[in-house]
Amino acid sequence: MNILFIHQAFPAQFGGLGLELKRRHGWNVAYIYEEMTTCPAPTPEILNEIQHKCLDLTPDQRERGPMPWPQIQGRFLELCVAVRRALDDLGDFRPDLIVAHGGRGAPSILVEEVFKAPLLIYCEYYFAKAHKDISYRIDLPKTEPAEFFPRCINGPTILSLVHSAGGYSATHWQKSTFPQRFQPKIEVHFDGVDAELYKPNPNAPRVFGDKTIPPGVRVVTFVSRGLESIRGFDIFLKVARNISLRRQDVVFLVVGAEHVFYGWDQLRSGAMSFRDYCLQHVQVDLSRFIFMNHVPPEFLANVFAISDLHLYLTAPFVLSWSLLNAMSTETTILASDVDPVREVIEPGVDGLLEPLFDVDRLTERALEVLEDPAAFRPLGIAARRKILEKYSLNVAVPDLRDYFERMANQPRL
Repeated sequence: MNILFIHQAFPAQFGGLGLELKRRHGWNVAYIYEEMTTCPAPTPEILNEIQHKCLDLTPDQRERGPMPWPQIQGRFLELCVAVRRALDDLGDFRPDLIVAHGGRGAPSILVEEVFKAPLLIYCEYYFAKAHKDISYRIDLPKTEPAEFFPRCINGPTILSLVHSAGGYSATHWQKSTFPQRFQPKIEVHFDGVDAELYKPNPNAPRVFGDKTIPPGVRVVTFVSRGLESIRGFDIFLKVARNISLRRQDVVFLVVGAEHVFYGWDQLRSGAMSFRDYCLQHVQVDLSRFIFMNHVPPEFLANVFAISDLHLYLTAPFVLSWSLLNAMSTETTILASDVDPVREVIEPGVDGLLEPLFDVDRLTERALEVLEDPAAFRPLGIAARRKILEKYSLNVAVPDLRDYFERMANQPRL
């Protein structure tokens, strides 16, 4: 089968999946995108085995700075034309199925007519008008520049979904964010965790640059694509400060870019990064912290492997890959008690949950784990078991293959 993926970024959600479909099932895979990313970065295998085409965009179209929300729909339609032009560069490739991200970065509404193939939309998320995602952090000063942002950002998503043969979400909670009238068109199929990469490793190195973490020193980890409020970076710092005041044998490994991907934290922080803004307001001993930018997956697997406790302090939003990767590595996890997390973590069985805004409760629970990490090992073991049974590539890829084949072969109206 031939499959075409369209996404703002490469490899993003589809690169690894495309490689698995090619290797396991012999599918031919093509990919159209706007930009190549470093989180995750494409592996040599993905670059060599997937036919990929970066859009030919003008400098104005490539500008990733702030955009007035009412202009989102116009830019989306301009990019649809750029995608249409890119199709000519695919040569003889003719897809049996087109899978596109449903946000503003996957302009796919002119593709179906060209190839006469079904279009599926990856329904990652539908932004809420209030009380979720970037509007959840009511403890922070309000900075949202436009009350109608959700309607503008959701416009391309709905346009793509209406125009498609169907859609799918990675989790039931993500599907539930979409308007009720669209949910019958959306199925749930998870992306897949590489459980062979993210697995326990008692011999994982404890060296990070010029720093070595001695045996016996406790390790607390925090991982996020960007160090921002939607993933609770500022709350993590407060918990870390409290832990460090109570225990001298703890170091904190922080993986993530000094960049805000979601929300308007830069309006709070001004010229400095949100990370530095938080460090200015929460006094910590920086000698106890090791900050890293985006790191290769193999490096991240080692970070999780030496972690005594992983903190995942997200607002209600799309689940981070890092959470599932940490579960797969048998890491003990303390996470925010929000609905998307509860879908994958059962409190007291395969992880620990506490209210996001309760720094004291988060601190006390973290100290319990750090006092006796071995006592909480059964949580990590159960977490990996769940990944292997429900979320691993060995489970997810065959499920998505069957779904893609079913949608490619359905009668056309």
